[in-house]
Amino acid sequence: MMKKNIKVLTFLLIITVSILVTSCTENRETARLKQPTEDNGYIIPNDVGNIPGNIANSGLVAEGDNFIYYVDMYKHGRIYSINRQNGEKKMIVDTTARFLNYYNGTLYFMNYSDNGNIYTVNQLGEQMTLLVEASAYDINIVNDMIYFSNDADNAYIYRVGLDGSGLVKLVDRSTWGLVVDKTGMMYFIDRNDNDRLYRATADGKQITKLSDDSVRYINIWDDRIYYINRSDYDQIYSIKFDGSDRQLIIAEDCWSLNVYQNNIFYTAYEKSNVIFRTDLNGNKRTTLTTSPGAYINFADNRLYYYSEVEGDHKAIYRLTPDGTSIEILSYQKENVARKDTPETTTTAPGQNVG
Repeated sequence: MMKKNIKVLTFLLIITVSILVTSCTENRETARLKQPTEDNGYIIPNDVGNIPGNIANSGLVAEGDNFIYYVDMYKHGRIYSINRQNGEKKMIVDTTARFLNYYNGTLYFMNYSDNGNIYTVNQLGEQMTLLVEASAYDINIVNDMIYFSNDADNAYIYRVGLDGSGLVKLVDRSTWGLVVDKTGMMYFIDRNDNDRLYRATADGKQITKLSDDSVRYINIWDDRIYYINRSDYDQIYSIKFDGSDRQLIIAEDCWSLNVYQNNIFYTAYEKSNVIFRTDLNGNKRTTLTTSPGAYINFADNRLYYYSEVEGDHKAIYRLTPDGTSIEILSYQKENVARKDTPETTTTAPGQNVG
C-alpha cells in the first residue's frame, strides 16, 4: 500500500513539475519587451534604409515606423519584429536573412536561403517578393535607390531602383564593406588591393583611394570615416572623407565597431570581447557588458548585440546605450536541448540590470 502511495505521489509530482515548467516556458516565450523607448532626440533619417554602422555589422537590425526588425542568427536567420508600442515579438519571415533595410513601409533584405537574392516584405512580414536576382551583400538604400555588392559578379557594386528596375553596374572592382552616404558617394574596401579603402561618386566614374591601410568595419559619422585598421593590429582609426587627417582613435586590438550618436561602440579581443563605449576621440571609456559581444547594431535608441559563450549559451541582447537596462531577445543553452521557439526574458545571466 505504501509503495502504491509513493508511486501516486511521484506521478502527481511529475505532473505538477511539468505544468510549472510548461507555464514558465510559455511566460518566457510570450513575455513582451519594454516599449516604447524614451526619446533621446535622434531619429534615423527617412532617406536611408539603415545606418552605416548597422550595415557594417551585417545589417541584422533595422528600425521601421511601427516595428523594429532583427535577424535571429541562432534560429536559422529568421526575421523577427518587435512592436514599437507594446513590445510584442513575432517571427515574420521564415528564411535566412542578412542586410535588413526598412524604407517607406517596406522591408528589404538579402535572402541567404535563395542565393543571396534581394527580397521584400511589407512591415507585417506579408507578401514576400523576389526583387532582384543577384547575390547581394552590403545592401544600402539611399534616396530611393538600392546599392549593393554583387557577389555573383565578382562583388562589383551595382545599383537598382526600389521596384527592381534599372539594374546597373557602377564599379567594376571586387568590393566588400560598402557604405553609401546621403549624397550617393560610395565608400568600399577593394579586395584586390590589400583591402584598402576607396570611394566612388554616385555614378561610379570617379574612384579614389583614401588610405593605404588595410581596413574593415567602415563607419561614417558626421564628416569622418571610422574603421578598424588591420595594418596596425586592428586598432580603430578615423580619416576625413577625402582621406586626410588620419588619426589613431583607440589603441586596442578591436573586433567589432559601430559609431552611433557621437559615440564609438566596440569590442576588444584582449578584453574578452565585451562591449565598450567611448566618445569620438576614444576618451571616456565605459564598459557596457560582462559577456562577449559581436555584430553591434542600433535601433529605436537601443544597442543590439549577439553573444556566444562556448559550451554555455547563444543569445541576442539589447540594452540602452549607457548600459543601464538590458533585455534578452533570444537565449539558447548550448548544453541543453531546447525547442526552436522565440524566447524573451528581462534579465541576462551575468548582467546587472539598472
